[in-house]
Amino acid sequence: MPLKPLLCGFILLICATCVFGQTPAESKTTKEPPPVEESLPVTIVLASGSQLVVDEVSQSSDGYWYKRGNVTTFIDRERVARIEHPKPKTSETENTEPVERVTRWTLAEAAKVKEFFLSKFNRPLPLSNFGQSDLHTRWGLDHRNGMDVNLHPDSVEGRALVAFLKAESIPFLAFRGPIPGVSTGPHIHVGNRSPRTGR
Repeated sequence: MPLKPLLCGFILLICATCVFGQTPAESKTTKEPPPVEESLPVTIVLASGSQLVVDEVSQSSDGYWYKRGNVTTFIDRERVARIEHPKPKTSETENTEPVERVTRWTLAEAAKVKEFFLSKFNRPLPLSNFGQSDLHTRWGLDHRNGMDVNLHPDSVEGRALVAFLKAESIPFLAFRGPIPGVSTGPHIHVGNRSPRTGR
């Protein structure tokens, strides 16, 4: 009779050992959370020449709101020279070559683009050239049916304008950098590619 309690105790000991031995194996299968993707910083270039590197920038009618960590601050538009957005992770060639979309277009249709931008951002479309300019003439480009918008195509406003142009099937070229004899810097050319005049 004394063997029964001893046998029961032995069986309980074996079961407990088996359960204990399985616990570490189960913990190894626990999945780790995916890494958090970090957003790239944005640079605010001030009219004074100094720069602010911030996490986010949003534009209002009077100026810009920028965020650094948990602090959001407002800065007047007059104090800001430009906003520099990080370049997408692409090759150097893709950053300088224009992105082109070709369809029928005349400069008489420019009002539609201007109205969109004014209603979206509550300020006039920032044009650097409307039609032919002295620079285009010197470069031998027929720019009579084109207008240049002084926006980086990767900026918030630039992306919104490009999306509108695509949706409306309006031709454009997006320049992310200077190209000798073609572009002095980042901008969005609305209209088809300007043909060479042969000069």
